[in-house]
Amino acid sequence: MTEGWAIAMLTGALTVMTAVLGWVATEIRLLHKSLMQYVHRDDCASDMSAHCDRLEKLEDKVSENSEKLAAIEQYHTMINVPILKK
Repeated sequence: MTEGWAIAMLTGALTVMTAVLGWVATEIRLLHKSLMQYVHRDDCASDMSAHCDRLEKLEDKVSENSEKLAAIEQYHTMINVPILKK
């Protein structure tokens, strides 16, 4: 192998390594850019408290409706009239 071939192989290897490092740097930059779009923890915590309040209200409403439904079913059982089901 001559000196020219050794220089050519070294140049080729350095070119490939530079291309790989450039690709890795680009991927890291894109990853950083996409992570910046996520919601911060403080914002998420305040939003979640609002969601928790809504869920508690919904749970109370379901509980109230369940009690009313149980009363209706009990009444229909008492008067011996079946509840219409579609």
